[in-house]
Formats: sequence, structure tokens, C-alpha cells
Amino acid sequence: MTLSAWLSLALVCLLGAMSPGPSLAIVVRHSVISGARAGVICAVAHGVGIFLWAALMVSGLGALLLAQPTWFDGLRALGAGFLLYLGCRALMAQRGVAAGMGQANSGGVKSSRKAAREGLVISLSNPKVAVFFAALFSQFIQPDATLSNQLMIAATAGVIDALWYTVVAMLLSRPAWSTRFIRHGALLDRGFGLILIVLSAVVLLSIWQPL
Repeated sequence: MTLSAWLSLALVCLLGAMSPGPSLAIVVRHSVISGARAGVICAVAHGVGIFLWAALMVSGLGALLLAQPTWFDGLRALGAGFLLYLGCRALMAQRGVAAGMGQANSGGVKSSRKAAREGLVISLSNPKVAVFFAALFSQFIQPDATLSNQLMIAATAGVIDALWYTVVAMLLSRPAWSTRFIRHGALLDRGFGLILIVLSAVVLLSIWQPL
């Protein structure tokens, strides 16, 4: 792959990562509630999931999933269910942002594990990622592409995704932002919960009433 082609690929991957959606909501929530460490861990785990999706698509195996509507809809329903679970849990949370930040500052391992788990699952359970890469990689993958070339493309997608969400996590965990988050902790929990539930409902409606 030429440098110009790689730069084009990197730009498209960056724009895809920057698009708002459930992934952004999850990274923001962990960054706000549990601090920079949890936010970065969530971002890196999400990037790993993106790499796995990208590797699946460049290998050609992803086409089998997209060609099976039942499997694809099942994955979408699984992702919607996970979003619904996270949203309901946020709405029912008894502790606000301030308490979560206090736990993170004391070195809680639970918040880091939860951030890694949710970051990975939210990327793997989002079938829109498969559709995005199917459209994207058709422009960059050649029939005779080598394994190293395929891995480079998948790694580019994963690394750029992880770096973007790491920047988001670091910015939102800065003191200038954190004081505002602490002040409105309960409201933020409810807001994140509602966003995730709405995103879940949108996915479910698209399955039951396809355009």
C-alpha cells in the first residue's frame, strides 16, 4: 500500500471513530465517572474490538456474516440488549459522578476491569462497524493482498480508534471538566442512561421495521 493510500485509509478511519454513537457514550461515561485511567482503558479495549472486526472483514470472513440476515440481525439485537442493560444500570445508579471519581482516585481495580469489558463488548456487539469496514475496505483491499498488508489495514483501524478515544478520555478527565461533572453527577448518570436506552431502541426498531 502506498503512503497516499494509507493516509486516505487513516483519515476515513479517524472520521469513522469520531462519529457519535454508543461507543462515544461509553468512553465518555467511564472517563467522567471513573477518571482518566478507566477512560483510557475503555478506549484501548474498544480499539482492540475494532481491530478484531477489521481483521475479520479484511480476511473475507466478515462477508459471510453480512450475507446471513438472521445472524446479522441476531448480532444487532445482542448489541441493543447490551446498550439497554448499560442504560438501565446508569438510570438506577445510586452513586453519582463524585463517588465514582473518588473510588477511581483511590486505585479501584473494579472500575478498570469494567471499563475494559464494556469497551471491548460495545465494539464487538456493534454490527455497524462491520458494515462500515465492508464499505471502506472494498476501496483498499486488493484480491491478491498479502497477510501483512491486511494486518496493517486492520491495525490502522484499531490504533486510530484507540488513540481518538484516548484523547477524548484525557480531555474529559481534566480538572476543568471534572469539577463540572462532579457538580452535576446525578444528572449526568441519568443523561447517559437515557442516551444508551434511546440508542438501543433505535437499533431494535431498525431490526423490526427495516427501511
